[in-house]
Amino acid sequence: MTVPKWVRIVAISVVSLIIIVVGGAWTYFEMTGPMSRCRGHRGFDAAAWRDAKQVYGPLAIRGCMVDDLIARHHLKGRTRAEVVALLDEPRRTVYFQHYDLVYWLGPERGWISIDSEWLVFRLDATGRVAEYRLVTD
Repeated sequence: MTVPKWVRIVAISVVSLIIIVVGGAWTYFEMTGPMSRCRGHRGFDAAAWRDAKQVYGPLAIRGCMVDDLIARHHLKGRTRAEVVALLDEPRRTVYFQHYDLVYWLGPERGWISIDSEWLVFRLDATGRVAEYRLVTD
């Protein structure tokens, strides 16, 4: 059975329209979504990580850098002093008290950002990093 030409034209037009709308929406969300603040700030920079204006300001810079930090810096097995030398002394918080070091990263990544994201460390009996992970509150 042959499909009429007008049906093929309508089908192609509908598919094209869907592609344009989805592509436009994706571009819009990339430019205005929660991670849009990270443009140009994705590489780990220890000075920026420690800078309170960037950490607690609109950029919440740590959330932009944490993936690069984890990828480039072997954290497991480091002493507490080595972690603090790299990342600074963490601020006190009531969150995640069963961890030894807790760093606020900023709003959680994703389209619906209602929680905060944190980098947490658990030290072993010798004071070395036994575990670290990204968590949300």
